[in-house]
Amino acid sequence: MHPVLFTIGSWEIYSSHVFLILAILVGVLVSWREARGIGFSNREVVSFWAAVLPFALILGLLNGLLFWFKFVHVGDTLFRPFSFGLVSFGVILGALFLGWVFAALRKLRVGPLLDLISVTLPLMLSIYRIGCLLNGCCYGVETDGFLGMFLPGQSGEWAYRFPTQIMLIFFNLALFIWLWLNRKNKPFEGSLTLAFLIVYSLGRLLIDAFRDLPHVLGPLSPHQLASIAILLITLYICFEFWLARRARTH
Repeated sequence: MHPVLFTIGSWEIYSSHVFLILAILVGVLVSWREARGIGFSNREVVSFWAAVLPFALILGLLNGLLFWFKFVHVGDTLFRPFSFGLVSFGVILGALFLGWVFAALRKLRVGPLLDLISVTLPLMLSIYRIGCLLNGCCYGVETDGFLGMFLPGQSGEWAYRFPTQIMLIFFNLALFIWLWLNRKNKPFEGSLTLAFLIVYSLGRLLIDAFRDLPHVLGPLSPHQLASIAILLITLYICFEFWLARRARTH
């Protein structure tokens, strides 16, 4: 693909870095635009992202560094590292956790801030996944089906594979559009965050089944196990919300 998007003299500009920066800029602009409509000042939203971005950039740097290592030798066995795919889960959970901490410290409403973060994150992830496609990572398993696209694998071999990078791009974009259209009609504060985590977990559980990933528990990859864990925890929180609301109405 095009891991190096362009060069400036001897300085190589990587696709993953360019689209990470673009994703951050778009995310900040979208949340800045939406801030006043939900009771936050632009300064509060910018302050939040200024606090979160160093964390996100560290994860992005870790992600980029792991792309360099194609294989890892442990004794006489050859393993492919798979941890880089978990970075998106870390960014999501980290951003939401830091949003909760930020709201508590600034004495802001937690639910609306988490909802704002949850609406913005899928758009940022969709843009960032373009970098994954150009970088040649996050690729799918080989297939002879009609969905197959001629794409490279971990060690650079080209074959017809499920275009999981493109699947992730459109999935995240569709999730953003759905959340954006429903942001004014949410039943309670924090509902968009719960909806985001449920739909994102289900989407990743499905799409990651087509990725070339190691299986650690039956047919499940580490990514799918992370999706299941987030899904179950979120469903439990939804159940607790339902019980609390039912108790208030009786």
